[in-house]
Amino acid sequence: MRHDRSGPDARPAQSNSNLADQLERITPRFDELTQRARLGIDSADQYNELEELAQGIARDVLEPFRGNAGRAARPPLYLSADGTKACW
Repeated sequence: MRHDRSGPDARPAQSNSNLADQLERITPRFDELTQRARLGIDSADQYNELEELAQGIARDVLEPFRGNAGRAARPPLYLSADGTKACW
C-alpha cells in the first residue's frame, strides 16, 4: 500500500531534515530492542515485553509520516479474517 502523492503539486508534508530528525530520535530505542533480543528470550513475559516495545517503536516511526491521529477509542473485540464483520 503506497501513501505517496504524485503530480505537479506533490510535496512532502514536512521538511526532510525534520523528518530525519524525528526518525533519528527513535534509533536508541530500536538499538535497545535489538540488543535485548540478541541476549535471548527466556520467557513468554519477556517476549511480550519486547513485542510491546516493538509496537511502540513502530507507532513512533509512522507518526512523522501520518501525524498523530491517535488510536481507536473502542477497537472491535472481533474482526473477521476477511475484514467484513466486526463485533464490539
